[in-house]
Amino acid sequence: MPGAAATSTHGGPSRPVPGAGWALALLLGINLFNYIDRQILSATLPKIRLDATILAPDDPLAQTKLGALTTAFMVAYMCLSPLFGRLGDTVSRWGLVGVAVILWSLATGGTGLATGYLALFFARCLVGVGEAAYGPVAPAMLSDLYPVDHRGRIMAWFYMAIPVGSALGFVVGSQVAEHFGWRTAFHVAVFPGIALGVLCFFMRDTRGGTPAAPDAAPVATSEPAPSYWAVLRELKGVRSFVLCCAGMTASTFVLGGVATMVQLYLFEREARFTLNEAAVAKLEAITDSTGERVVPAAVADKLRAATWPAGVALPEFREKLRATLTEQEFTLYSSWVFDSSPAEGSLTNGTIGLYFGAIVVLSGLFATLLGGMLGDYLRNRGVKGAYFHVAGWGMIAAFPAYVAMLYVPFPVGWVLIFVAVFFLFFNTGPANTILANVTRSKVRATAFAINILIIHALGDAISPPILGLIADYTSLQTAFLSIAFLVPLSGVLWIWGAKHLDEDTAKAEAAS
Repeated sequence: MPGAAATSTHGGPSRPVPGAGWALALLLGINLFNYIDRQILSATLPKIRLDATILAPDDPLAQTKLGALTTAFMVAYMCLSPLFGRLGDTVSRWGLVGVAVILWSLATGGTGLATGYLALFFARCLVGVGEAAYGPVAPAMLSDLYPVDHRGRIMAWFYMAIPVGSALGFVVGSQVAEHFGWRTAFHVAVFPGIALGVLCFFMRDTRGGTPAAPDAAPVATSEPAPSYWAVLRELKGVRSFVLCCAGMTASTFVLGGVATMVQLYLFEREARFTLNEAAVAKLEAITDSTGERVVPAAVADKLRAATWPAGVALPEFREKLRATLTEQEFTLYSSWVFDSSPAEGSLTNGTIGLYFGAIVVLSGLFATLLGGMLGDYLRNRGVKGAYFHVAGWGMIAAFPAYVAMLYVPFPVGWVLIFVAVFFLFFNTGPANTILANVTRSKVRATAFAINILIIHALGDAISPPILGLIADYTSLQTAFLSIAFLVPLSGVLWIWGAKHLDEDTAKAEAAS
C-alpha cells in the first residue's frame, strides 16, 4: 500500500510510519485534556459543596457523596476498559477514539449543567465511559506507528500529559471556579475536547504499521480475532507482561492512595490554627448559592465565646473544637472552621496544594520524559531488559526518599517530596513501553485494557479507603509508612522481569 512504512525483520515498522508525528501530537493533546478533565472535579469540590442545588448545607454525608463522584468515574473507567480494548482490536481505532473524546467532553460539560447530585454522579460515570474507550486504544496505536527502539521516548511524551494535565486541571478549575463559578470551569474544557475528537475522524487507522482507509470499519485481517479468553491465556504466558502488571499494581496502589491523601496528611502535619474574631467573621460571611449562611448564628456565637489557644496544630485544635460544639455541629461545620482559622504564617490548604502541584508538574514531567529516553538509550546500547531496569531501579531509589519525607521537617521536606515524586514517576514511560513491546499488534489494545483493569482494581481503587481505615485507628503517617514496602517490591518485580524482556519482545514483534 502506498505510504506504508518499511517492515523490520521482527514484523514491526523499521521506522516511524508516515504521519506518526501528527498522530502523536493529536493523541498527546487528547491525553492532556483527559487529565485536565479529571482534575477539574477535584479543583472545584469546595465550590460544589457550597451549591445548595447539589448538596444541602446540613447534609451529614456530604464528604462521602463528594468522594463518590471520583469513585463513579474510576469504576466506569476500569470496568469498561476491557470491553473497549477488545473493540480497539476489531474496529477503526481512530473512529473509536474520536467517539470517546467527544463523549467525555460532552459529559464534562454535562457535569456543569447538573441540576442535582444524581445528575452530577451520572455525568461523572459518562466521563469514565468515554475515557475507557480511549485509554487502552491510544498506546496501542502509538505502538503500531513507531519501531521498538523508539517506543520508550514516544510513550514518555504521551504520558507526560499525566503530571502536566493534572496540574493544569487544578489551576484552570480552581481559578475559573473562583471567578466565574464551578459550572463554568467544566464548560471551559468542552469545545477543545470536541475539536480534538472531530480531528480523529480525519486520521488514517493502522494495524501493525500499515495505514488503513480513514473510513475503515472492522479491520480486514487474514485470520479471525482471537476471543477475549484466548487473549487472557496468551498474556498469562508472557512473563514480561505478568511481571510488569504486578509491578504497576504495587506502584499504583501507593501512588493512588498517597495522591488521594497527601494533601490531607500535609495539612494535618503542618497547618496551625487560631480562632479569633476575624476568623469568626469569615465564618459568618460564608453563604451557599441561595445566599443563606452556611454556619448558623448559634454556632458562631459559641465559637466567639470560647477561649482559643494561638497557633496550635490540627489535632489540638480539633479537640478544642469538639469540646466547644455538639457532635452534630462539629460534623457539619468543622471543615468551614478549619478553612477560616489559619494562624498567621501557617501553611494553608491552598498553599499546600500550590506547592505540591508545582512539585508534581516539574518532577513528574522531567521524570516521565527522562525515564522513557533512558530506556531507549540503554536498549539501543545492548542492555538486556533495559526498560525493566529503568523502571525497577527508579522505584528502589524512590524508597528512601519516600520514607524520609514522612519524618524530615519542612521546608527541607519539600525537597524529599520532590525526589520521591520524581522517582515514582520515572517508570511511567518504560513500564508502558514494556506492555506495548511484549504484546502483538492484533491484541495490543485488549492487553492495555486488561492492564488498566488489573492495576486499578487492585491498586488505586482500593488503596485510599485502606489508608483511611489505617489512619482512623492510628495516623496518616503510620498509614503511609505501612505501605512503603510496596515501593521497593514493585522495583524488585520489574528488575526480575528484565531477563525475560528481550525474548518476549522478539516473539511479539515476530507475531505481529
